[in-house]
Amino acid sequence: MKIFKNNSILIRGFMMVICFAFFTACEEGPNFKIQEYPEQTATGISHTSGYPGINVTITGTDFGTLKGAVKVYFGGILATNVVSCEDTKIVVQVPAGAISGKVSLQVWKHLNDSFAEFTVLPAPAITSVVSSNAINTVAFPGVDTVTINGINFGTDASKAVVSFNGIVGPIVTIANTKITVLAPNNFNTGFVTVTMGGLTISGTPAIVNPTAAGDITPYFMSNTGVIDAKGGGFVRGAYDGSRWGALGAPWITNTAGLNRGNGIGGYAREQWNGRDGFICWETWSDKAVVNGTIYQPTSMALPAGSYTITFNYYGEIQTDSSVYLEVAAGGNGIPVLANISTALASVLLYNGTTIGDTKPNFGGDVTLNFTLGTSQVVSIGFLGNMKGRATKGNYFLGKWIKLVKN
Repeated sequence: MKIFKNNSILIRGFMMVICFAFFTACEEGPNFKIQEYPEQTATGISHTSGYPGINVTITGTDFGTLKGAVKVYFGGILATNVVSCEDTKIVVQVPAGAISGKVSLQVWKHLNDSFAEFTVLPAPAITSVVSSNAINTVAFPGVDTVTINGINFGTDASKAVVSFNGIVGPIVTIANTKITVLAPNNFNTGFVTVTMGGLTISGTPAIVNPTAAGDITPYFMSNTGVIDAKGGGFVRGAYDGSRWGALGAPWITNTAGLNRGNGIGGYAREQWNGRDGFICWETWSDKAVVNGTIYQPTSMALPAGSYTITFNYYGEIQTDSSVYLEVAAGGNGIPVLANISTALASVLLYNGTTIGDTKPNFGGDVTLNFTLGTSQVVSIGFLGNMKGRATKGNYFLGKWIKLVKN
């Protein structure tokens, strides 16, 4: 019993030490503070009317700098985009569903229920963009006009700015549903925008500047094959149901180029190459090509300047035969071999294959450069003079062609 009594005294003493330490710690605990933010004061708004989507600036005092603490309502509709917040300025985007009426501002718990009125205007919208050019997605600078169709443009040209991928174009006419504008100099291919009352809207499709440097193949040529590892993809016109055919428009093949009989030739369906549709001449079975031509005129006049044509092909063209890539002035074709010097430019494709054999051969690109002093339509195509043989004749296969303005 004595032992138990002594233990009990020790336990009580230990518990008193613990309690003393606990209460002492509580007395020396952290010093918590409650942060009180001053009540904000809104004194004005930069616009009292405008379109959903524009930015407006609210001025005043004690806004703080935390965007997450700010709520702005337009006619009771909460703005979802507070752009920036400074102690004396808040920039906010008018929400899409804004309603005309009072503007309310809340910063933390401080609410100013109605410090301004805002009138929501019907927003302009673009429904289509069309060039006066024959290709309605192409506009020559200073020549073609572009029509922007839509709604709510108004009739005051001073209140609208039309830009072509960042370059401003002069407005010719403006009506509530249509703006016409002259394509500006040096604009880059891209989308047309209209800016009104702080709102910028964009239209489609993109408008192309054909005088700008770069790949202009889609605007001046068509049926040009597919640029990838295997090539092919030229579209045929006539077809024998098996392998041979003639290229489809706008390519034009002369009679001499239709060397397979039945009005076909100059096109092949070489499926063992992994893709359908090639420019092709083959002179096996004594099917010679003598001054055969395949060409197409550009869809419109090329602007003055320098150009590069790149052509990807494969050739087993023998040393007594030839195929040329040519460019000629006008839209009526390319010259035959005797007159090839009259072409604007020409280049002989590989013709180092041994006579009566299929090797050596070549596969790859050839380039042809030419310069135009004045704007004009040109013809781009191929001239073939290939000997016929019973077996192991000449073989020429084109995969794709590209036109670039330098």
